[in-house]
Amino acid sequence: MPIGETVITVTGNLTADPELRTTSEGVPWLTFNVASNSRNWDKTTATWGEGRTLFLRCTAWRWLAENAEKTLTKGTRVVVTGALRQFDYTSADGVQRTGFGIDVEDVAVSLRYATATVQRTTRGNGGRQPADDPWAGALPARGKATPWPGTPAADGPASGDKPPF
Repeated sequence: MPIGETVITVTGNLTADPELRTTSEGVPWLTFNVASNSRNWDKTTATWGEGRTLFLRCTAWRWLAENAEKTLTKGTRVVVTGALRQFDYTSADGVQRTGFGIDVEDVAVSLRYATATVQRTTRGNGGRQPADDPWAGALPARGKATPWPGTPAADGPASGDKPPF
């Protein structure tokens, strides 16, 4: 995500099943709507009431889009993180309106009212993880320290050197 983006995390429910499409270059992308509403305590009636509902159009790309499409369905409670976007559109009754959406960086099923089973996916590259996966590298051997990038690898930092952070 570029520097200076307005990052937002929203919890809500999907209003419909996600729609998976592909670009003309074959890149998969997924759109789904999340409805997030608040509950307010009304002191006069001593009851909880529903607040206004915020509807956000979410767009996910590539592997995230494919994984989300296989996992999410209408009504699923999700936690979505990404860059907030504003867009203009014309409603069905011909009125110019402004909407908000999220360029999704990550999405997860909320475990507040559900359980989930995690299944790691593999890609069509011979079982290897993608090159841009930061967790795909080999783990260091147990008991051996891994030096910080930029520090001498032999015995750690030289005498008098400060840590690289």
